[in-house]
Amino acid sequence: MLSLIFGFIGALINPIANIVGKIADAKVELAKAQTDKERIHAQERVETLQARRDVMIAEAGGAYGWINPLMRGLLALGPTVFLLKIFIWDKVLQEVTHGSTDRLDPNLWNVVMVVVGFYFLDNMVSRFNRS
Repeated sequence: MLSLIFGFIGALINPIANIVGKIADAKVELAKAQTDKERIHAQERVETLQARRDVMIAEAGGAYGWINPLMRGLLALGPTVFLLKIFIWDKVLQEVTHGSTDRLDPNLWNVVMVVVGFYFLDNMVSRFNRS
Protein backbone atom coordinates (compact mmCIF):
# COMPACT_ATOMS: atom_id res chain seq x y z
CA MET A 1 0.00 0.00 0.00
CA LEU A 2 2.82 2.35 0.91
CA SER A 3 4.62 1.68 -2.38
CA LEU A 4 1.38 2.48 -4.24
CA ILE A 5 1.15 5.84 -2.46
CA PHE A 6 4.80 6.68 -3.15
CA GLY A 7 4.42 5.55 -6.76
CA PHE A 8 1.36 7.78 -7.18
CA ILE A 9 3.17 10.76 -5.63
CA GLY A 10 6.22 10.10 -7.83
CA ALA A 11 4.02 9.94 -10.91
CA LEU A 12 2.48 13.28 -9.94
CA ILE A 13 5.85 14.90 -9.35
CA ASN A 14 7.57 13.67 -12.52
CA PRO A 15 5.17 11.92 -14.90
CA ILE A 16 7.57 12.25 -17.83
CA ALA A 17 10.22 10.19 -16.03
CA ASN A 18 7.53 7.61 -15.27
CA ILE A 19 6.56 7.30 -18.95
CA VAL A 20 10.22 7.15 -20.01
CA GLY A 21 10.64 4.15 -17.70
CA LYS A 22 7.65 2.49 -19.33
CA ILE A 23 9.13 3.17 -22.77
CA ALA A 24 12.39 1.49 -21.69
CA ASP A 25 10.44 -1.53 -20.43
CA ALA A 26 8.51 -1.71 -23.70
CA LYS A 27 11.75 -1.56 -25.72
CA VAL A 28 13.15 -4.44 -23.67
CA GLU A 29 9.93 -6.33 -24.39
CA LEU A 30 10.39 -5.54 -28.09
CA ALA A 31 13.95 -6.87 -28.02
CA LYS A 32 12.79 -10.09 -26.33
CA ALA A 33 9.88 -10.63 -28.74
CA GLN A 34 10.17 -13.91 -30.59
CA THR A 35 7.18 -13.94 -32.89
CA ASP A 36 5.97 -11.36 -35.38
CA LYS A 37 2.79 -10.89 -33.34
CA GLU A 38 4.81 -10.14 -30.19
CA ARG A 39 7.07 -7.74 -32.12
CA ILE A 40 4.10 -5.87 -33.58
CA HIS A 41 2.41 -5.64 -30.19
CA ALA A 42 5.61 -4.42 -28.50
CA GLN A 43 6.32 -1.91 -31.29
CA GLU A 44 2.80 -0.50 -31.03
CA ARG A 45 3.22 -0.16 -27.28
CA VAL A 46 6.54 1.68 -27.72
CA GLU A 47 5.02 4.06 -30.26
CA THR A 48 1.97 4.70 -28.08
CA LEU A 49 4.11 5.46 -25.04
CA GLN A 50 6.40 7.70 -27.09
CA ALA A 51 3.38 9.62 -28.39
CA ARG A 52 2.09 10.00 -24.82
CA ARG A 53 5.53 11.24 -23.73
CA ASP A 54 5.60 13.75 -26.59
CA VAL A 55 2.19 15.11 -25.58
CA MET A 56 3.28 15.43 -21.96
CA ILE A 57 6.43 17.27 -22.99
CA ALA A 58 4.41 19.59 -25.23
CA GLU A 59 1.95 20.26 -22.38
CA ALA A 60 4.81 20.95 -19.97
CA GLY A 61 6.59 23.32 -22.32
CA GLY A 62 5.79 26.88 -23.23
CA ALA A 63 4.72 29.83 -21.14
CA TYR A 64 1.63 28.10 -19.78
CA GLY A 65 3.11 24.65 -19.07
CA TRP A 66 2.38 24.96 -15.35
CA ILE A 67 -1.36 25.49 -15.79
CA ASN A 68 -2.29 21.89 -16.69
CA PRO A 69 -0.76 20.15 -13.62
CA LEU A 70 -1.95 22.99 -11.39
CA MET A 71 -5.54 22.64 -12.61
CA ARG A 72 -5.45 18.84 -12.23
CA GLY A 73 -4.23 19.22 -8.65
CA LEU A 74 -6.74 21.92 -7.80
CA LEU A 75 -9.64 19.92 -9.24
CA ALA A 76 -8.65 16.88 -7.18
CA LEU A 77 -7.98 18.91 -4.01
CA GLY A 78 -11.61 19.59 -3.08
CA PRO A 79 -12.87 15.99 -3.30
CA THR A 80 -9.70 14.74 -1.59
CA VAL A 81 -10.05 17.12 1.36
CA PHE A 82 -13.77 16.34 1.64
CA LEU A 83 -13.24 12.57 1.67
CA LEU A 84 -10.35 12.83 4.12
CA LYS A 85 -12.53 14.96 6.42
CA ILE A 86 -15.28 12.34 6.34
CA PHE A 87 -12.95 9.39 6.89
CA ILE A 88 -10.59 10.90 9.47
CA TRP A 89 -12.57 13.57 11.33
CA ASP A 90 -16.07 12.09 11.18
CA LYS A 91 -15.29 8.36 11.36
CA VAL A 92 -11.86 7.70 12.86
CA LEU A 93 -11.85 10.50 15.42
CA GLN A 94 -15.60 10.53 16.05
CA GLU A 95 -15.24 9.72 19.76
CA VAL A 96 -13.07 12.78 20.29
CA THR A 97 -14.42 15.25 17.73
CA HIS A 98 -18.10 14.27 17.53
CA GLY A 99 -17.63 15.15 13.87
CA SER A 100 -20.46 15.19 11.43
CA THR A 101 -20.60 16.44 7.88
CA ASP A 102 -23.67 17.84 6.18
CA ARG A 103 -25.00 15.85 3.24
CA LEU A 104 -23.43 16.69 -0.06
CA ASP A 105 -25.54 17.72 -3.04
CA PRO A 106 -25.96 14.83 -5.54
CA ASN A 107 -24.23 16.87 -8.26
CA LEU A 108 -21.19 17.39 -6.05
CA TRP A 109 -21.16 13.68 -5.21
CA ASN A 110 -20.98 13.07 -8.95
CA VAL A 111 -17.88 15.29 -9.11
CA VAL A 112 -16.29 13.37 -6.22
CA MET A 113 -17.08 10.05 -7.88
CA VAL A 114 -15.63 11.21 -11.23
CA VAL A 115 -12.38 12.32 -9.57
CA VAL A 116 -12.03 9.09 -7.60
CA GLY A 117 -13.14 6.99 -10.57
CA PHE A 118 -10.62 8.71 -12.84
CA TYR A 119 -7.81 7.85 -10.44
CA PHE A 120 -8.75 4.16 -10.33
CA LEU A 121 -9.47 4.00 -14.07
CA ASP A 122 -6.10 5.57 -14.85
CA ASN A 123 -4.45 3.09 -12.49
CA MET A 124 -6.21 0.12 -14.13
CA VAL A 125 -5.35 1.29 -17.65
CA SER A 126 -1.70 1.74 -16.64
CA ARG A 127 -1.60 -1.80 -15.24
CA PHE A 128 -3.33 -3.17 -18.35
CA ASN A 129 -0.86 -1.42 -20.64
CA ARG A 130 2.07 -2.95 -18.73
CA SER A 131 0.90 -6.47 -19.42
